[in-house]
Amino acid sequence: MDLNIPGFDIEGVIGEGAMATVYLALQRSLERKVALKIMAPALAADASFCERFLREGKTLARLAHPHIVTVHDIGNVGEHYYMAMEYLPNGTLRERIAAGLSPEQGLQYIRQIASALGYAHSQGLIHRDVKPANMLFRADGTAVLSDFGIAKSLDDSTQFTQVGFAVGTPNYMSPEQARGLDIDGRADLYALGVVLYEILVGELPYMGTDALSTALAHLTQPLPELPLQHSRYQTLLQRLLAKNPDERFSNAGELLAALDAQPTPDSDATVIRPALTPRATLSAPSTSELGDLQPVSIDIPRSAPAPTVAPAPTATAGSGRPSTAASNSPRMALLAVAIAAALGLGGGAYWWLAQPSPVVASDTPPQRDEQPTAVTQPVADTGEAGDHPLLMPGKKTLYQRILAKPGAQLLSAPGAASGEALPAFSVLYVYAKRSQDGQTWLQVGAASDGRVQGWIAAEQATDWKQSLVLKFTERSGRAPVLFMQQAADVERLIDRTSQARELLLKAQNDPEQVPQVVALEPTASAVPQDQFYLMPIFDFREAFDAEGQPVQLLNIASIDPGNAAQSQTSAGKPATATNSGFRTGIVLVVDTSVSMQPYIDRVRQVVSELQSQLQARGELDNVSFGLVGYRNSTERTPGLQYLSKTLVSLQDGSDPQRFLRAAEQVQATSVSSHSFNEDAFAGIMQAVEGMDWSSYGGRLILLVSDAGALRKNDPYSSTRMNEAEVRQAALSKQIKIFALHLRTPAGKANHASAEQQYRVLTADSNPQIGDLYVSVPGGDVEAFGDRVREIGSTFAELAQQIRAQQAPVTPQLAGGANLAAKSQAIGYAMHMDFLGRRSASQAPQLVSAWTADRDLSNPNLPTLQVCVMLTKLQLNDLQQSLKLIVDAARKTKTSPADFFSEIASASAYMSRDPAALRQGANLAQSGVLGEYLDGLPYRSKALSMTQDLWLSLSVAEQEDFIDELESKIRLYETFHNDMANWVRFGNAEPGDALYRVPLSTLP
Repeated sequence: MDLNIPGFDIEGVIGEGAMATVYLALQRSLERKVALKIMAPALAADASFCERFLREGKTLARLAHPHIVTVHDIGNVGEHYYMAMEYLPNGTLRERIAAGLSPEQGLQYIRQIASALGYAHSQGLIHRDVKPANMLFRADGTAVLSDFGIAKSLDDSTQFTQVGFAVGTPNYMSPEQARGLDIDGRADLYALGVVLYEILVGELPYMGTDALSTALAHLTQPLPELPLQHSRYQTLLQRLLAKNPDERFSNAGELLAALDAQPTPDSDATVIRPALTPRATLSAPSTSELGDLQPVSIDIPRSAPAPTVAPAPTATAGSGRPSTAASNSPRMALLAVAIAAALGLGGGAYWWLAQPSPVVASDTPPQRDEQPTAVTQPVADTGEAGDHPLLMPGKKTLYQRILAKPGAQLLSAPGAASGEALPAFSVLYVYAKRSQDGQTWLQVGAASDGRVQGWIAAEQATDWKQSLVLKFTERSGRAPVLFMQQAADVERLIDRTSQARELLLKAQNDPEQVPQVVALEPTASAVPQDQFYLMPIFDFREAFDAEGQPVQLLNIASIDPGNAAQSQTSAGKPATATNSGFRTGIVLVVDTSVSMQPYIDRVRQVVSELQSQLQARGELDNVSFGLVGYRNSTERTPGLQYLSKTLVSLQDGSDPQRFLRAAEQVQATSVSSHSFNEDAFAGIMQAVEGMDWSSYGGRLILLVSDAGALRKNDPYSSTRMNEAEVRQAALSKQIKIFALHLRTPAGKANHASAEQQYRVLTADSNPQIGDLYVSVPGGDVEAFGDRVREIGSTFAELAQQIRAQQAPVTPQLAGGANLAAKSQAIGYAMHMDFLGRRSASQAPQLVSAWTADRDLSNPNLPTLQVCVMLTKLQLNDLQQSLKLIVDAARKTKTSPADFFSEIASASAYMSRDPAALRQGANLAQSGVLGEYLDGLPYRSKALSMTQDLWLSLSVAEQEDFIDELESKIRLYETFHNDMANWVRFGNAEPGDALYRVPLSTLP
């Protein structure tokens, strides 16, 4: 339409709605930009509406509040009714919610808008259309409320039927407004409550298929429960969104007072309760060789204790709880981080605990006024220590080791008057035992090479036979872990998820209300996946959730390694993303065989588009792209030129020009390989091992292929690994793999097997994610490009959010989550891991607690994982033992009856006793595999293999068994070469360095 508003030069349309169109205009008299809002002609035909528009506009123009938009002029020219307001080009709250908003920032905006509403209500104005689209921002970031007084000008009974009115309003409309009743300022507060819910959750609390069904939802449906991390706002929202106005805050001032009274916990800190520690004061770690020792896990009992009811706490001198000030002390802030890292035993890992054995773990750390349990019965003096520690009873290769209990002293001689305080749970080898004055003493050292360092009373130590390391699962959607005083406290919550949520909320906001809670995992960060935590488990108990699924209750004692662990494990490591901010590395591993050129070109185009967007935001350095090409065996088909090759490194990939120049040179081969499947695992391992990932906190591989991968049983497989081992090799470097499967017509016969492979390759520990397999139906090139862009954009946005210091928004995953939701969940876990690295700065602290291996608010989600620590010598021995078995199997392929005799002959070369492989014995009993595998909590196909079982297998089954062992051998090579994650304690020799080996990867 032809507009001519005297005094204004209209430059263009800013926004358009059913009620009005907003134009950018220049107010000539003051030479300033304004937002000129002109009423829709349909409304201008209603004389009463126009009268009210002018009257309320004049009232609004008199308002003077920092969070209400300023009105400069109002009037009409013929049928054109206009309002000139300050021009605010900094976006709306709706846009900021869509981009992701932290609760803290959102609450700041809610406070500002609430103060604006309070002022407007005091001036007799009700807004009637409070929603994020009507909340603008000034250049300084403050929120401003706009668009007063229009919706109410309608007859309430026509709000859902009159064309063009109240569009979008039902989403924020109070029940009384929906009914057409008289309203007051409490209706605005209701709408503000909807906005708050939307900020916290990212979606509206009530949504219908149309305006009427949405309004009915506001009238009838209960308020949805907030996600656990925001549950402290539930009570506040229940008042704001009460159906009855009388149950809401009576005015904005009451709301502001309630907001000020909201607890503001340090979400980076762990909520702590007191630990049951000895009364003796524990000295700080000394500067001696033992001062660097860190806590480790001890032997888990193999005989299940009889179930008992947890005794009620008694008020003893040793177990009294300190004051509130002490429990909230900053130096205890990350205490529980180490606990939960020790509790990863999953449901299937406990079958072995009920097996009979006289070995039982010690109780929780004893109080000084208790009688401690000695390590062994008193023995006579065994003489001076030899070159090696003492062997474990009944073992031929395993040395005796102990854990120092809290309060233990290292003395220069048995019975010496004073000594050096040992850090709790220090790991020491035993070189000699001596009985003196009715007390047993142990001569100990941190290394196994003959260097002894002093004596410790046996009653101050506990035997350490198993080296189990437990750690948090990734924070891709699970709730923080609770640690409780008693097993019964945990068990009561297993099938009461609502109570668990309430308890978590109380523990977060007011720990004194829940004395049964010992500690709570931080909510705004995660324990870094590569951080080393070692802790003892003293007791266990099995329970069942509401669906009858087993949940393990674990009694543990633990300390947080804090800076001490970081200092000793990080020595000599390259700089990481923690030092310079969060960066993401994305490596595309692309099949460059025949017919793949359109996809290679599309990868180049999509990456170029993403880099252009990053460059426009000034974030090129935050995301880098690498490119690896792979084909098939060049031994079988020399014309392929290469098997796998780094085409663009991550370092070069941060420069768009260098990436583009290199990517333009990539061409699909014109030579056909020997099989439809290509050696995709070679390409992945090239990316895992050939790229420098050290500078990147986010680490992704995007596999692109129209075929399956060569498995370990293919004679031309270069990796000799299967999908599970390749996935584990990537996870050991915190790399996530997405598989984009191009389901082209040419590969129809291969689709099902390839999909199965890639689902295993990309499997995730979070069952709500499942896997990161991405199907591209028909191999559509454009759809493929969209999927790559979708993944890349998600992680580019993640880098932007972290740079802007936005708090991570917990993903809301449901069954059948789409690619975007899965990518956001993976990104969230990486973000939490990064925050954990940045905030892990607490000194060692002691705690004892019970917890569960499942998320108490959602028992379907595992919270903890178990690994076993192997020394470098043990890992090498395991690899050599598997090679011995594989070689024996290969040599006797045509005469399987000779398999075990061949192993017996070869075992002598590894200092094994050939006679031990007697008739009927399995490989574990034979001693061919090391004693360090004895009694570990997993079911082993290799350890249980006997001569009779071997002969009962078909040729194909025997071949699968051999292939699986070969794949393990290759995986152990990647562990051996993963230098960044080997750890040594104190003055331990290189062979005593330890590596966390997941139980699932053992033979």
